[in-house]
Amino acid sequence: MINHNFKFQKDKLSSRRLQGTLALILFIFPIILIVPGWAYAEAVAITINGEGVANSLTLTRQELEAMEQYEHLYSVINTWPTKRWYAARGVKLRELLNLAGIKEEATLIKFISSDGYEITLTVKELLKDQRYYFPGLQENHPTDGSIPGSAEGAEEVEPILALVSAEGSKDFAAMNERDAPLLVLGQRAVTEQTNQLFLKHVSQIQVLTIQPEKWDSPKANIPSETVVPVGTEIILSNKNNDADKIYYTTDGSTPTINSPIFNWSASRWWDQRGDAKAVNKPIEVKEDTIIKMITIGPGKLDSDVVTFKFTADMTGKAVDPTKVPGGPPTQITLDPSAINGPVGSAHQLEVIIEPFNATNQEVIWRSSDTRIATVDSRGLVTVVGPGTAIISATTKVGSLTAICIVNGPEEDQDSQDITPVINVTAGNQPPEPQPELPAKELEPETLLTASPGEPVTPAPPVPENRAQYLAKIEELAPSSITDPNLSPPGNEVWQVFAMSADTIPLPLQVAQERMKAYAALMLLFFLFLGVGNRYAQYVKER
Repeated sequence: MINHNFKFQKDKLSSRRLQGTLALILFIFPIILIVPGWAYAEAVAITINGEGVANSLTLTRQELEAMEQYEHLYSVINTWPTKRWYAARGVKLRELLNLAGIKEEATLIKFISSDGYEITLTVKELLKDQRYYFPGLQENHPTDGSIPGSAEGAEEVEPILALVSAEGSKDFAAMNERDAPLLVLGQRAVTEQTNQLFLKHVSQIQVLTIQPEKWDSPKANIPSETVVPVGTEIILSNKNNDADKIYYTTDGSTPTINSPIFNWSASRWWDQRGDAKAVNKPIEVKEDTIIKMITIGPGKLDSDVVTFKFTADMTGKAVDPTKVPGGPPTQITLDPSAINGPVGSAHQLEVIIEPFNATNQEVIWRSSDTRIATVDSRGLVTVVGPGTAIISATTKVGSLTAICIVNGPEEDQDSQDITPVINVTAGNQPPEPQPELPAKELEPETLLTASPGEPVTPAPPVPENRAQYLAKIEELAPSSITDPNLSPPGNEVWQVFAMSADTIPLPLQVAQERMKAYAALMLLFFLFLGVGNRYAQYVKER
């Protein structure tokens, strides 16, 4: 009896030890899964490189936190437009760039997030132009960014990489690390729309020395030097109508970033708001009017200033040219007429049809070789392979054709060494997946139609404050296929391209390798658990 009780107590003790061991494993195992992520985040927080700096620099989060911290409130507007606040604390960008030895000839600064999304700004607009916090931003209207707030009491602020921040709040106690490192800029004018530039999870800063492109000059819906009746509405536009804004004057002065904005709302929102025309208010001609306008936006040089003159007819004899059908198209041109770019680069083509009031301005887009370049229904060209292709636009009425020659990289150039370019052509929309190089067999021509006078309904956009991440291909593909405005004509088949493994950003590749390690640990854990259960059963049977 004594021996039996002793054996029972021994078995009970062994079972409790086993249970304790398993409990310890269950406690430690999640930590094992989390630690690699911590280690990686701590090891590489942000890298600064490029030909525009003397020394490449890599800083851990701990090193960033050890630097002097700058804290301030920031005012912002998005492209809807909506006003909001940011409370943020972090490291001054100019101090980071000085550590890397930014060169005098530096022209562009590219910020890349851990998922590959990127924002490019000029050195001038980021570091040389003064930026402000406007405490009177929400005066006149608390949210609507089409109604300017007060510029009174403006406070100078520094662009920073925020390590903690709170979106839509003035409360510094509400700040957290969720979006860190977060690019925070401030505004050059109380009307400047910068919210879409607040890039989350910045992992790399590239400083470039290439000559920045210039924004396209804006245009008016009526040719200059036209006699128009009193009350005629002048509508301004440019090639993109998104993050690039049209600033204008009607008093003969030269427009600047402090002048009124015409296209308050980005074009991708027009089909979602019934008041788009009320927000982007036409300019009414009440007397002889001179409109001077300029395009100003992020990442490029300001456009040339253009001038349009209109004579107001007081006799009542003049006819509003926008309400008079101009007949069939007589001429079509594309701007630009030639494109040179690496694989992955995107370029917006503009269709110019004469007369400006042509009855039918729909065009058919074609690519002579979709292995080299593709074109969508808006005239957005994407270089997908080496060689030369011809993009054409043909009017539905009259079959008038204009072409643009697209030159990709040389045939013998290793396209795998080319860093994919993610272009922000529509403000803060998530970029489309970059295509792999297609197979060598001949593909059918791409045929897409669009009316220059009416925006094509895009796939459902992502709100700006949540759009700084790549969309999943399974989310993009159905929306493109089911959109009736984007349906391919005839029997053509949509092609959905996936991003190749070679083009996945480094952090994503690291994450993939980490997941493989996690899977291996999980297998070991369950194997050990099975052995433990067998041992426990063995103890009971003894």
